[in-house]
Amino acid sequence: MPEDAAKLIALWVAAYVIGAVPVSYLLARSVGGVDLRKHGSGNVGASNVASQLGKPWWLVVAVIDFSRGAAALLLGHHLLGLGSAAWLLMLAPLFTIMGNNWSPFLRFTGGRSVGIWAGGIIGFSPLFFGAGLLFYLLGWRATKRSAEWLLVVMAALPALALAWPERFLLAGGTEQMALFTGAGALLILVKRLLSNGTPPADLPRGSVLVNRLLRDRDIADREKWLARAGSNGNNAG
Repeated sequence: MPEDAAKLIALWVAAYVIGAVPVSYLLARSVGGVDLRKHGSGNVGASNVASQLGKPWWLVVAVIDFSRGAAALLLGHHLLGLGSAAWLLMLAPLFTIMGNNWSPFLRFTGGRSVGIWAGGIIGFSPLFFGAGLLFYLLGWRATKRSAEWLLVVMAALPALALAWPERFLLAGGTEQMALFTGAGALLILVKRLLSNGTPPADLPRGSVLVNRLLRDRDIADREKWLARAGSNGNNAG
């Protein structure tokens, strides 16, 4: 048991560091010489990489984030033999999300971790991820509202996870997957509300918080938000 405890702690630390490496920021810097915190939406994530470097780069970041989200869970379950500690092992991808949301390499700013959250779900069950992705795509096609529909998906997936057949899981159980899905979604929402700093002084704080929650930006107009430049990362959304 002490050996498993040491493995778990080491895995949690490794998971946080994996998440904290600012992949999108480093990619934009190295490929385009762009500081994502000062361009586009100001968000250090895949969508802003795509807006600055081109849409194909979104897929590159998404694949990397999916891999980072699944890595700690699959490593702990299949390589370190921590499957019997499923409830504690479930914390590993949550640490990855926290590392990405509040990276010490970016002065504790960061992205939203939707890709890493999705990767954690893949670590539990690729089929469940596929079902959730289909649910999201159908809703997005019908509403054309990405951030708002993602809220619906995040609210629905924990309940759906409880009904998912255990035989389709790669790690843990349905209860662990449901709790991870809900806790990960909560961390994403906290990051949405906090963003990477205080809102602009000329905007009502209440409307900013509503826009952050529903639209993942400080203002309702998406084009104006994407067109504005960040200010030292303080208004990143």
